[in-house]
This record gives sequence, structure tokens and C-alpha cells, in this order.
Amino acid sequence: MLINSITKKYSGSVVLNELSFDFKPGEIVGLIGNNGAGKSTLMKIIAQTIQKFDGSVEDNSHVGYLIEEPKLFSNKTGLAHLSYFSKIYGNIFKLNEYEELLKCLQLFDVLNKKVKEYSLGMKQKLGIVISLLNNPSYVVLDEPTNGMDIETSLEVLEQLKKMAKEWNVGILISSHKLEDIENVCNRVLFIEKGNILDEQQFSNKSQHILKLVFDTPTELATFINHQEFGSIVHSSEKTVEIETTANNADVFQFLNKLGIRLIDFTTEKKTLRNVYMSKLGGEKRDIGY
Repeated sequence: MLINSITKKYSGSVVLNELSFDFKPGEIVGLIGNNGAGKSTLMKIIAQTIQKFDGSVEDNSHVGYLIEEPKLFSNKTGLAHLSYFSKIYGNIFKLNEYEELLKCLQLFDVLNKKVKEYSLGMKQKLGIVISLLNNPSYVVLDEPTNGMDIETSLEVLEQLKKMAKEWNVGILISSHKLEDIENVCNRVLFIEKGNILDEQQFSNKSQHILKLVFDTPTELATFINHQEFGSIVHSSEKTVEIETTANNADVFQFLNKLGIRLIDFTTEKKTLRNVYMSKLGGEKRDIGY
């Protein structure tokens, strides 16, 4: 799917600003941003629930979605929902085709119960299954683990990874639970004020962030100009943060070779939280919808 120069305005205010990216079947892409960054608007455009915008979205004719919260009927059973939404898509619901998924999501045994008896987490899981009933090439999920405990969230995330791999479904997911995004996504897009601030790969679990504090700006510049350990995440007058897989001994050996002395040195596992906060310059801000 290709999202090309999407711009959306509300009452003259720019919500999305010429935003472009792509993702493929079998890939899971995460969206991270502060409240009001434009994530939900972008998802609605991809899902075609927002029709008026500038730019284009290619290959989104078969998209399933769960945005905000599932629209369910409290007096209908889970099974009735699956049959109803299948008919909307022009299909007949075949329980055997979804039995394994429903059992993994612990919905199979409660399909004949009315939705008003479901917990919030169960409703979310039913919404995820509904998003798959049109046999989509892509699925857009906004806060899919909302209302779920840690164990249930992990089970759902595992099923999403399995669906992406075995069903070759591309998944775009947004969540305020940064650990969810980190656990399930191949790459992550950071959105800020309707723009893509950065893109990060999270497939290499050995990556970490090195923070180096130098004695002088000149030594910092020398290191930056010669280092090949990884990409620079953030830098200031005497400090640089690098995303790398290098071990500390190799870094110190390199510094000694250049004759550079450090004031401070720290290493952290690469996480969504520290990368995101680093890109914001250390500002404390809400990471949300």
C-alpha cells in the first residue's frame, strides 16, 4: 500500500501534512505519536471512512479495520455479529475457517453469549475478528489491546504476528502501550503534528543506544566524522546518542585510537520510549492516541 502526500485539514487547521509512506502484505507497521498527532485521522483515511482529503492511497480496496472502539450491538451474540458483518461484506460466515483464531483469542466458547456480557477486552477481540471478515490484504488497528490485561495483550499480539506471517496480511497498528508496538512491529513511524518525524526498524533486538559525552565540541565533531558504529539519533554541543549493535570495548578502542577522552558514557537497550524521547530532545510529553 502506498500513502502518497496525504494532507487533511479541519477548519483550516492542518492535521496531516503531505504525509507519505508505504507498507506491504505480511509486514506490521506501528504508529507512535502524541495526542492530536494525526494517527486516527490517517487510519480513517486508509480505511476509507474519511473520503475528503488531498493526496492518494493506492491498493487500499481490501482493508479491514478496528478504529477507536468496535461498533457492536449489546443484545446480539458474538456469533450473530460475525454472521451479520460477513453478510455486509457479501460472504457467508464459516465458523470452521475462524475456529482456530477464535479459540486462540478465547472467544470460541462465548460466541453464543450476548455482547453486553462481554468485557471490554473481549469486545476488542471480537472487533479484531470482525476486521478480518472481508479477507483483507491490510488491517488497520487502533488500540487493539485496549481493556486487556498483560497476558491477554501478549496473546493477541502473538496472533497478530501469526496472521501477518501465515495470512500475508499487512497490519498498521497504533497503541499508547509502547511495549505492544515494540513487541509486534517490524518498523515504527513516529508522527508529530501531522508529519512523519522519523522511521525506525525494531527487528534487530541486539540494537542499543550509546550516549557519549565529550570534553569539547571539537572532540565530538571528530568522533561524528569518523565513527561507523551506527546512525546518530540525537546530538547537542558535547553529547551524541548513537543507535548501534557494537560492543562497548570496540567503541573505547576506537576513542583511544583517536585520542579522545570522554566525560560520561552510558548504554541503554533500544526501546520505543528512549528513542522517542531522544528525538523530542528529552521533553516530557504524553505519548497517546
